[in-house]
Amino acid sequence: MKYECTGIILAGGTNRRFPGKKKTFHRVGKEMMLTRIHSLFEKMFNEVILVVNDPMAFAGWDMMVVTDIHPSRCALAGLHAGLFYASNPWAYVTACDVPFVNEKVIGHLIGQREPGKEVIIPRTADGLEPLSAVYSRECIPVIENSLANNNLMIKKFFRPKKIKEIPVSDLKKLDPAMRFMFNINTPEDFEKAIILEAQDTIKGEGSP
Repeated sequence: MKYECTGIILAGGTNRRFPGKKKTFHRVGKEMMLTRIHSLFEKMFNEVILVVNDPMAFAGWDMMVVTDIHPSRCALAGLHAGLFYASNPWAYVTACDVPFVNEKVIGHLIGQREPGKEVIIPRTADGLEPLSAVYSRECIPVIENSLANNNLMIKKFFRPKKIKEIPVSDLKKLDPAMRFMFNINTPEDFEKAIILEAQDTIKGEGSP
């Protein structure tokens, strides 16, 4: 049974630190990163939205493809567009360069939704993880206000009383290596992802 929740994939980055074709089209193991994410989202959610800058590059994918409404071309604008077009009251949001998306972690975060909260977000040793989090569409006007005031960091729009943080101790029970938040920014990160995937294949674990 699928969650009545939208899966949003943000794929509007500029690839500055990873030249060549779009990161999400690179293969980690047998599949492109976008395929890995989309396959899991299609399994879990009743709606999947891909937010991009250049829709023609993603023609043919079986999901809604949208572009930013706000011209700043930042992750916050991508989050805003995804929530704006979502038909569900809640959405799980990820970047397009996360090869080890984890079904158990996502399911746990979705299960933590409650009245009065707008964001369900992991709290790790590195801080909050805004691109592995669940957002309510009630965030839209607050995000629009942040964009209008040129406050472009996602965390800047958070209202403390509306945030529910999920502790690292809970997350490690579901993903001991915390790979769900591993993202690829550089060629070196990509090489590391390939090594991690190969190690999982040898162990017979495969992708989560």
